[in-house]
Amino acid sequence: MVDNPPPLLNLHTISQIELEELVISWGYPKFRGKQIYGWIREKGVTNPNEMNNLPKALRATIVQFTSRNTNTPNSDGTLDPDATPHDPDAGGGALSLAFEAISKDGTRKRAYELRDGQLIESVLMGPYKDGRYTACISSQAGCAMGCVFCATGQMGFARQLSSDEIFEQVSRFASELKRENDASKRLSNIVFMGMGEPLANYRNVVDAVNRINTELGIGARKITVSTVGVVPSIKKLFAENTEMPQVRLAVSLHCADDDERTKLLPANARYGGLSELMTTLKDYIDTTGRRVTLEWALISHQNDGIDTARQLGQLVRKYKLRKDMIHVNVIPLNPTDGFEGAKPSNVKRVNAFCDCLKNDFGIAATPRVRRGIDIDAGCGQLKAKVQKKEQQKKRKEKEGQQQLLEEQQKPEEASLSDFIPEPQPQSQIIGVYDDDDDDDDDMDEEKVLATNMSEQQQQQPQELVEFTLADDAVDFEFDEFEDPEYESDSQDMSEALRLVSLVEQGSFVSSSPTTKPLKKSPQLLSQPPAAAAAAAQDDDDDDDDDKPIKGPTTTIVDEDAVRKAKKKRKKLLRNLKQIKKLKVLNSNGEIGTLSREQLDKIAKEEMWRNEVEDLEHNLKS
Repeated sequence: MVDNPPPLLNLHTISQIELEELVISWGYPKFRGKQIYGWIREKGVTNPNEMNNLPKALRATIVQFTSRNTNTPNSDGTLDPDATPHDPDAGGGALSLAFEAISKDGTRKRAYELRDGQLIESVLMGPYKDGRYTACISSQAGCAMGCVFCATGQMGFARQLSSDEIFEQVSRFASELKRENDASKRLSNIVFMGMGEPLANYRNVVDAVNRINTELGIGARKITVSTVGVVPSIKKLFAENTEMPQVRLAVSLHCADDDERTKLLPANARYGGLSELMTTLKDYIDTTGRRVTLEWALISHQNDGIDTARQLGQLVRKYKLRKDMIHVNVIPLNPTDGFEGAKPSNVKRVNAFCDCLKNDFGIAATPRVRRGIDIDAGCGQLKAKVQKKEQQKKRKEKEGQQQLLEEQQKPEEASLSDFIPEPQPQSQIIGVYDDDDDDDDDMDEEKVLATNMSEQQQQQPQELVEFTLADDAVDFEFDEFEDPEYESDSQDMSEALRLVSLVEQGSFVSSSPTTKPLKKSPQLLSQPPAAAAAAAQDDDDDDDDDKPIKGPTTTIVDEDAVRKAKKKRKKLLRNLKQIKKLKVLNSNGEIGTLSREQLDKIAKEEMWRNEVEDLEHNLKS
């Protein structure tokens, strides 16, 4: 991958107004921009060479700014259509297809590589029985929520996606379905259930949702935003001045007990626990009159028993949520490598769980069909698979390089001449000797020789001595010192350090005496042998042997990552402070025309603010 490649003209995200301004700058009439936009949105065509009502020269110009290939134009300025084949990358864009898998049930899952090398996932599900196609899209690269059963949560957080990167995922699927020229194949539903926590990237998600609604024609009620329970952002959804359209809200609940939910979803405690979440959901329902979906991943013999279903029903009743405004969406767990020992519930236990909610509490509950199991369609699973392959490839390359280096360093075979000693240089002795006394001559010669040899030893350079540092040596280049003047103003640092401390001490481990403590390892542990044996002996419909959910939380940040993030945030805040001062001086007339460098800094203000928001979010989590 080229470092920081130049951005391409993105036909997947460009608006009609932007296209019209662009073609005018190229010397073409304004209506050409409307024609191009029609090809993209009405016919799903993003390959310029297929836009046959455009002049060839205009098509060649568009290809020049959208193609990832360095093709040489023909003599008439056009490009050979074969040089830019119709593929998912046609039309430029920020997403580059890294891997695609198609399930036997029709589900298509893709791993996209972003310009900075990050990987995200998008899934197209359908057609369903009613003809629907649903796109499941990502809102972040990675996730900081740390849900132990989720493959993305096990990766940790990388960065927020921009609104264009979110919108492009939907635009690509919509265009591909339209290219099939089948009116029944239309993208009709969007779910923000891919990688990341949508409400932790609130501003960019709101912008993307508005564009999906207005530019792609997908109704707000057909868009579902799923959250682990970010209470402050949920309150924004029903605020009087909210900018979010009337989307559907889904909450990943999974547990009806605070302690158990915090073990499974560490963010539960951070946002006030179930009490704060359920109170906010009641306010949401009472204010908007819209139904809330409670998502429940059923883990065999852990949270799928009748007693657990009753606990959920009692939780809804306790906080007086309207039963007709609650729908429980249950789905058997999608197993991940990082959540060992956990298995999806069987059909019998799934149906019993749903029947209990319906019959005993009047709460609607629907089992959701698992799709794409054969292609690892669960959140984060494909990225983990792609990364694993890349790591294996790099390991093999490294082993090959090491083997080549060892062969080059292998000593050559010794020859007979290697064992012949080199002649020793004779020391020059200057002086007059008397032949009368041979003994004295010998003694004087030995003294001179000794003196010359001593002088030679002093002139010879000392040999280099190889050494290594002890494992416990201190490296002062990466010190632990912090700037007290800056850090004392941080309200988030104590919370970040507290979370890191909890992870390191294993505080998220169940305190049940029957459960073995988890080791400090990124690998999750399976059930204890005794518990596994007991579960094997019990009947499938026995609800008394539910066991506590196991699995460590994801390490949110390590000490080195915290230190680097703090330093970067400090630098960005300093830049933003300078920009603010610059604006004040300019508005007061204290400085004249701004220089190019000053204008460039001001232009980066929004980007720097987003980076600060990303860093603070990562530190808080």
